[in-house]
Amino acid sequence: MHPLSYLNGLLALLVRAVAAVPVCVFIGCLVALLANSAAAATIAYTATDQGSGRWRYDYVVANAAADSPIEEFTVYFALGAYANLAVVLPPPANWDSLVAEPDADIPDDGYFDSLALAAGIAPGASLGGFAVTFDYLAAGTPGAQSFEIVDPHTFVVLSSGTTTAVPVPATGWLLATALPLVWRRGWRRFA
Repeated sequence: MHPLSYLNGLLALLVRAVAAVPVCVFIGCLVALLANSAAAATIAYTATDQGSGRWRYDYVVANAAADSPIEEFTVYFALGAYANLAVVLPPPANWDSLVAEPDADIPDDGYFDSLALAAGIAPGASLGGFAVTFDYLAAGTPGAQSFEIVDPHTFVVLSSGTTTAVPVPATGWLLATALPLVWRRGWRRFA
């Protein structure tokens, strides 16, 4: 698939979401998704520390397959590292999301699963708005997770991979970029 055709779907997502999320997050997501466009699907995440070990992951799922939509995907949460998973509602329109806790009695990882209730993510398109919160039990900060793209009719795994972090600009860089704009706006007010 040519990278420019991949951009068309991402551009539509960017236009709809630019008011809700800083542009720099979507540019980082775009770079991460294009860098991994050889895979049949990519899932990029943005991590937000909510304090006291609670985190939020926002996901953007991109379909690089040439012929079939993504109708279901699962992101895994490693046993012993995550607890208290919760879907951030509402999921995108015509999608149903659920979580299952990691379970030491089985033992098995937990997961975040989303199923398309209508048309899935078309080839060359991407969709954001999937989010989950969780407690991170391990040291440091949470990182990439494994995922699977699943056929919801046969439960066959169509593709698998590892989520990719969307780089978030450093606070200093954002401040250095914003200060000239604030100064200029203030200068015009008093001129």
